[in-house]
Amino acid sequence: MEAIVKYRWIIISAVIIITVFLGFRIKDIKINSDIINSLPDTDPDATMIKNIGEKFGGNKIGMVILETDDLFKTEVLEHILQISDTLKEIEGIYSVTSLTDIIDIRGGDFGIEVGKLIDEYDLPDTPEELEKLRERVYSKDLYKGSIVSEDGTATLIIFTLYDDAHIQTVARAVKEKTQALHLPEKLYYAGSPMLVSSISDLIRDDLIRLIPITFILIALILFMGFHTKRGVVLPLLVPAIAITWTMGLMVVTGTEMTMVTNNIPIILVAVGSAYMIHVLNRINRVREMDPKKGVIIALRYLLIPVSLTAITTAIGFISFIFGSYLTIIRDFGIFTATGTIITALLSLFFAPAVIVNLPPAGKRRKLRTGKEQRSLISDYFLQPLVNLLFKHPKYITVTWTVLILISIGGIFLVQRNVDIKEYFKKGNPIRVAENIMEKKFGGTKPVYVLFKGDIQSPEVLKTIQKTAEYMKKSDDILTTQSVADLIIELNDAM
Repeated sequence: MEAIVKYRWIIISAVIIITVFLGFRIKDIKINSDIINSLPDTDPDATMIKNIGEKFGGNKIGMVILETDDLFKTEVLEHILQISDTLKEIEGIYSVTSLTDIIDIRGGDFGIEVGKLIDEYDLPDTPEELEKLRERVYSKDLYKGSIVSEDGTATLIIFTLYDDAHIQTVARAVKEKTQALHLPEKLYYAGSPMLVSSISDLIRDDLIRLIPITFILIALILFMGFHTKRGVVLPLLVPAIAITWTMGLMVVTGTEMTMVTNNIPIILVAVGSAYMIHVLNRINRVREMDPKKGVIIALRYLLIPVSLTAITTAIGFISFIFGSYLTIIRDFGIFTATGTIITALLSLFFAPAVIVNLPPAGKRRKLRTGKEQRSLISDYFLQPLVNLLFKHPKYITVTWTVLILISIGGIFLVQRNVDIKEYFKKGNPIRVAENIMEKKFGGTKPVYVLFKGDIQSPEVLKTIQKTAEYMKKSDDILTTQSVADLIIELNDAM
């Protein structure tokens, strides 16, 4: 303990240097809200999902939903074409499928004709042509319910990203450029790129909004408890430094911020301020002594309990590493445990080194009656709570026993829900878009069945078709698409 006092300036200088270095790195932190990336490579199903995404673009498909009273109008078709052309110009998008771009297979005088459903240079502009287009669309399952809603009020413009495309950059460009068209129809955005981008924005907004709120609330509580500047500043300074170190280490190790790890700063504020409350309270008890001797005596008393508390808390977070399936949960465990240890070390070494250099804390002010002034928390919460505990120990024991039993029973009623849209509040544009997708297009949750073999083989194609027919029998699957559907289209056109 004497070493902390003796080498206090070295400790303070080291903390400042490390904080500046890691704090400078925070600007490079990246946010990754793609759940697919958090699946472990060791799991065969997870590996298959990632491979499907890489080979077929299955995990990077976005949709622009255009909603109006009637799609089969010339001006609406022009707007769909505008959106399609706009998306094609965005870097990172390699394919766009829409009502004005989708292929159509039909028989003709010279055999099978494969072309576009709509000639973009000669859009239907008469009632007869528009009605003919409507009949053609609703005569094929390839279009009905997949590109155009059955009520004819909504259509999808589907875009697929390159493997190396930056999802968030593309998603933002899609929103900005399509909204810049100022079309009269309503536009909504769905699909994994838009979802990932929106979650990333939420994570960023949460960090910007929640951290200051947390600091302000804890500062008010600390002020009511200590009534001194150091009683407010030091318990907040330590977790602030710990957050800086932890987030800086995330950047140094190449770890990205996710929808789970964004909670780490809030947790470290609570944990770090708790350790510092113990340290300050103990030091204040010996405030009338020589500052150096008082700090040494206080640390001798605090070293073991604070260390054990930090270690046991860190072990709790480390358990996520061994018991979690998702890598984002493992990262949360690793860096929350790291941050917890950092807060404990700063509380036991850095904070005392700072306190030694501060003037002795003033004695508590006394009221006119000569009694010591006490804190609001002590007078109106802690002391009444202590009185209640000593007066009615049996009732309190029974109450807590009942609550524990109810909590244990509630564990078996917990339901799992992995619907990402539930992360968004009602009225959020992403949630509205997801609801439209579910209502008019069957949703945005694809089920992939991967076939390996000779795709040109009739037996393989028959198996694919039988699988599609079986899947359609399920109430949870609206439509299916496969290479077999194209073969059927060709046969029907012949």
